Amino acid sequence: MNKLELKEATREYVVYLYRPEGKGTYGEIRMNLSDDEASIVSRSDEDNSGKYAFKAAIAVKDCVNRKNLPMEFTQAWI
Repeated sequence: MNKLELKEATREYVVYLYRPEGKGTYGEIRMNLSDDEASIVSRSDEDNSGKYAFKAAIAVKDCVNRKNLPMEFTQAWI
């Protein structure tokens, strides 16, 4: 599970912060609106494997593609 928070949105890019399991330090995901991929700017200290960052990048890409940028949301998976 990731907790995501919108950090910044401009005409050029969108930046979200993510926290694995909703605790610990934040990592950062950025998506340039002219690209089709979100990039991991920094990983949370709690995200040793990068699994949470990868899943957060997928969620950010999905939000941007749907043109729906919530201020906060939880990404859960099984």
